[in-house]
Amino acid sequence: MAKRIDKHSETWQAIEAWAIERRALATADLIQGGSTPGHDDKRRGEIRALGDLLALTGGDEPPPHTPVSY
Repeated sequence: MAKRIDKHSETWQAIEAWAIERRALATADLIQGGSTPGHDDKRRGEIRALGDLLALTGGDEPPPHTPVSY
């Protein structure tokens, strides 16, 4: 069984802040563009990996529910 991440711990709070900042920098760098071949692909991979890291605690919230009236 996989262990759960305590999203309220100080350690996770520090990791989350770092990942959010890093993702913002990578996104800005991607928007600016680069002259090196493969630059954009590297940034997209970094953004995806950071997004996956941040999503590790996402299992606690139920999916959004749209009420349906019949």
